[in-house]
Amino acid sequence: MLKINYYLHKSIDEEEKTKIKNYLDKKLSYFEKFFKKSDFPSSFSVEAELLPRTKRYRAEIQLESALGKMISSCEKKEIIESFDEVLEDLTRQFTRQKGKIVTLKKRGATSIKKKFTIHNGARFRK
Repeated sequence: MLKINYYLHKSIDEEEKTKIKNYLDKKLSYFEKFFKKSDFPSSFSVEAELLPRTKRYRAEIQLESALGKMISSCEKKEIIESFDEVLEDLTRQFTRQKGKIVTLKKRGATSIKKKFTIHNGARFRK
């Protein structure tokens, strides 16, 4: 189970707060499958506030996991739109980081293969 901390500013209505929590519980469950085998406890910090001068919502999500800390934030007129963009950016960061780890594992395996000596009876010799 993922740990999700909500920091919703008091300028946001109670109705919107429950709407945000329900929406994010559904969306963040996507990440749960990646951290089932992880020893490091992963956690999300969700922050939202209404900026009074511009009448825009600022949304920010921080993911702290074994892959590192990933931060994404956005300002939009609608709260759901801002969280959608934040989640999109967060998944992009997550897949990029995961791809880097897979590449490093592949490179490590090939470098170990290179260190093996080739038998003299092999077809290709130095």
